[in-house]
Amino acid sequence: MRVFFRFLGAHFKNTIRDRMALFWFLAFPVLFVFLFGLIFGDAKDSWNVRVGVAVDSSASFSLPEDAKSLIFFKGLKVEELDALRKGQRDVVLSLEGGNCVLFTTPQSVEKGRILAKIIENSLLREELKKRGVSLSWKIVVQPIASPRFRQIDYFLPGVLAMALMQLGLFGSLDFVELREKKVTRYLGAMPLRREIILWSEITMRVGIALVQTIVILFSGWVVFRVPFSGAVFPLLSWVLLGSATFVSLGYFLTSFAKTVESASGLIQMMQFPMMFLSGIFFPPEIVPQSIQFVTRALPLSYLGDALRNVALNIPSQFGRTTDFLVLLLWLFGSLLLAWRFFRWE
Repeated sequence: MRVFFRFLGAHFKNTIRDRMALFWFLAFPVLFVFLFGLIFGDAKDSWNVRVGVAVDSSASFSLPEDAKSLIFFKGLKVEELDALRKGQRDVVLSLEGGNCVLFTTPQSVEKGRILAKIIENSLLREELKKRGVSLSWKIVVQPIASPRFRQIDYFLPGVLAMALMQLGLFGSLDFVELREKKVTRYLGAMPLRREIILWSEITMRVGIALVQTIVILFSGWVVFRVPFSGAVFPLLSWVLLGSATFVSLGYFLTSFAKTVESASGLIQMMQFPMMFLSGIFFPPEIVPQSIQFVTRALPLSYLGDALRNVALNIPSQFGRTTDFLVLLLWLFGSLLLAWRFFRWE
């Protein structure tokens, strides 16, 4: 046991002496928190439609100007179209020859379609009113008690999930370096079990994961007042499960690499799809329907979902049981494959 702690201390000293490693494992996630917090920290309603209404149209009708998601601007048609081209409007509404024309840019076509449905319903109600026809039913909006979250509240657990992923995947490069320099071969000649080297390094990574969790959540709370409303033990349990999953995946990937450069390439091939397709920075629904199956296959999707639910009580998309089972499947699958293909030399 004393040998294990000796190696644990050696791995720890090697890590804290590497300033770049400390930057990527601790400072880089905090920079992500500050970046997204400065951009989205005060954003409360993330979806609004800026509607420009041409006042020189040939006709007019009433619109639900009290709708929270619609922000109306009025001006001449030429002025509103110019504002649309400059990105200051999402949609410009003009009534021409009995037709309601909605001008949009390619980026705001979806918002234009939603506004078209709102206008269509408004016109239908006016037409029925003119004909003296009243609906036998009415639409009632019944809000329920549900907490509101800012975008930074959504991003912060995603940054934590990303940090755990990077720690697990890139942390395995240290062992590849030892193997490339034939240090593991020399240690194998000593009267000790080589597994102690591996387990001491893994233990050190898990310890860094706990430090990452504290640093990221504390930074979000102090600077942007992100409320931590979950229990500590469940959160730490998910952090340990996520760390173990990505550590196992990292050692499996690096089993096929002979050098640090090739191992880094394999890890980046796995890292980049997870960063941008796992929904840790934006809702997974934004991902095109054709590749959403990739989102549902990646372990980072479920770790981010679980951390959001446990840390901030944000409703889970997949369900906590599904998150746990999928991560457990990835953990045992990666562990078995790493055990099968792992090489000491």
